[in-house]
Amino acid sequence: MLKLKLGAKGELVIPKKIRDSLGFKDNVILTIHKNKIELAPENGEEILNKWEKFAKEHGVDVTKELIYGDKLYEEVF
Repeated sequence: MLKLKLGAKGELVIPKKIRDSLGFKDNVILTIHKNKIELAPENGEEILNKWEKFAKEHGVDVTKELIYGDKLYEEVF
C-alpha cells in the first residue's frame, strides 16, 4: 500500500516508477467501484469494443457521442 497526498486542487501524483510499470502514458481510465477507484492505462480499442458491446446489448445508437452522465457513458467508463 502506498499513501499519497492530494494537491490543493485535488490532484494526485502517481510516482513515475509506478506509472511506467503499469503502462500509464498520457491518459488513464478511472473507474469507481463501491467507493474505490481503479486506474488503468488507456486502451482506445478496448474502450470502443466495450462501448459497442454495451450499446448492442441495450439497443443504444452507437453513433451518438458519449456524454458524461449518460447511462452509456457510466456503463462504459
